[in-house]
Amino acid sequence: MARLDEQDFDEKRLARRQKRKRRQLLAYIVLAVFVIIVGAGIAFGVHAISGLFKPTKVEETAVAADDGSYEEDSSGPTIATPDEETHEVAQMTEKDVLDEIVEGIISEMTLEDKVAGLFMVTPEQITGVPTVVKAGSGTQDALSKYAVGGIVYSAKNLKTTDQAAEMLKATNDMSKYPLFTAVAEDTADDSSISSTLGGIETVDINSSDAAYSTGNSIATAMFKYGFNFDIAPNLDITENGHYGTDIEVVNDITGAFVQGLEESGVTACVHDFPVSADTSEGSVIDESTREMLVTGAYEVYKNAFENAGAKAVMLTNASLPQITGDNTPASLSEKLIQEELRGALNFDGVILTGPLNETAITGSVGADRVGVAALLAGADIIYLPEDFEAAYNGILSALVSGEISEDRINESLTRIYRIKYAEKAAQLSGN
Repeated sequence: MARLDEQDFDEKRLARRQKRKRRQLLAYIVLAVFVIIVGAGIAFGVHAISGLFKPTKVEETAVAADDGSYEEDSSGPTIATPDEETHEVAQMTEKDVLDEIVEGIISEMTLEDKVAGLFMVTPEQITGVPTVVKAGSGTQDALSKYAVGGIVYSAKNLKTTDQAAEMLKATNDMSKYPLFTAVAEDTADDSSISSTLGGIETVDINSSDAAYSTGNSIATAMFKYGFNFDIAPNLDITENGHYGTDIEVVNDITGAFVQGLEESGVTACVHDFPVSADTSEGSVIDESTREMLVTGAYEVYKNAFENAGAKAVMLTNASLPQITGDNTPASLSEKLIQEELRGALNFDGVILTGPLNETAITGSVGADRVGVAALLAGADIIYLPEDFEAAYNGILSALVSGEISEDRINESLTRIYRIKYAEKAAQLSGN
């Protein structure tokens, strides 16, 4: 399938919309002027028939101007010129442009591409290659069949600066739609870029200034290699967290970190909401009460969303029975996602599940049902399912049966694409 020419598509669609508005407006104005003229003619005819051949009110109050327009007295209505009205209507805000782009792209996607666009996977998951270090024919074939929304890379995929940049560029060129190209990078020892390619200024992140500088340095390096999505920072406020247990300190540092990334053009994905836990070996039960979270973790996440501008969040796979009433992992909990994250915290950005290949998930949900469960719970991006094809086909089956609606898919795609096309909308709107 041929790739979309995004620039040409976006600009032509916007031009068509503006032309439609201008034609509609001019039609309304012509109709209004016609009605006025007819009305004036009828009035004039009545006066003529009655023998009153005096100047009409229109003639008394309308004085010809040199430019062909006319002036009316203060008691009459003012009719704006077509140019003035057209200019006012044709002006589109950045939000209007973004809405137009996103709606246009989604409306022309196939159902298969829409479903694939909800997945963020490793390059190995779609190519079947043990370790991907180059985007070749295998990547091309995979992306033609499965137009995934994002690919997450780890240290094993990154060998040299030139290799990484070439791999990312080729991958983006092969994709039919914009990709989230993701890494987990916060300069820790196990971070993808820091542990392999370097190029990031590492400092002790013990203040908001240092955190902002680090976020900016990370974003600069990510752009250099072709990454645009950072799964960082971790907002853990326990003794195991990177930034301590003092909420005010964690707010300052993580908020500045997020700002450093976002203001440099990289999407920050804060994690793990609402509590961090190692769920790779099995289920983890966290007994935090809602009151504890409201005065603790929720404050940190609200700061990241509302003040720092984080546009994405990843869920934990831990279970919080005091919140949900059962042992459903947070990534698959409608109550935690819809009532707490969307409701209590008023977050309308992109929500990623935790890694769905972890034992906490695979031990309780089948590979063909895990994507369905995530979407029904309210997640937008299905992150690292154990079996990508099974999860993908499971969602398609749920669409056919009516268990999931296409509107539900479009809802998540809209959130995702509003991030991906934000820069393009800003350019087209002149901001």
